[in-house]
Amino acid sequence: MSYMGLSTKLAANLAEKHHLDEENQVVLAFAIEVLVLNIANAILTLTIGWALGVFRGTAVCLLTIAAFRHNAGGGHSDSPWRCAAVTMIIFPLLALAAHQVSPGQDSYLNILSAVSILIGFAFIWVFAPVDNPKAPILSPIRRKKLKIWALSIMGIITILILILRFINWEMAPEIGMCLVLSLLWVSFNLTPWGHRLWSFIDTISIR
Repeated sequence: MSYMGLSTKLAANLAEKHHLDEENQVVLAFAIEVLVLNIANAILTLTIGWALGVFRGTAVCLLTIAAFRHNAGGGHSDSPWRCAAVTMIIFPLLALAAHQVSPGQDSYLNILSAVSILIGFAFIWVFAPVDNPKAPILSPIRRKKLKIWALSIMGIITILILILRFINWEMAPEIGMCLVLSLLWVSFNLTPWGHRLWSFIDTISIR
């Protein structure tokens, strides 16, 4: 894998300073690359959300999905650039959809919230944690812990959704719908259909 010049230079400088061998330098370059891409990705995603008038909603979607990513896993692209591109498209769109849906009737919003919560718990119980084929989860104990963490986060998100359905705050319905739609996206990514979508994205030629 080739890295950006910034990642390579920083890794080389740190490796020289701390007397690291070539193998550790490569690992360091990878870590720096991922960190830089994630920070840039978050900034650009939030900027797009701000441009669309849904900055807070985009931030909520970003934080919600990030909370599940380490513990629940899910479908992903082999290319960090493709992953970043999808993130910059999907998260602001989820926030925009939440903005459009939130003024709807309470009965419909309650049904959508209940469905997303049920699907979230069910899919996490059945599929999570979904590991990376390149770094499979070999320990049954670790797998169990990750599932428990994912279910715990699901419980926290559920409580937040319920609180937002009943408090008197003008942004509560929209923020609540951001959580609801984010849960649906997380759940979809845990399924084989989510994996197929990412596999299809990886086949798209970018010239």
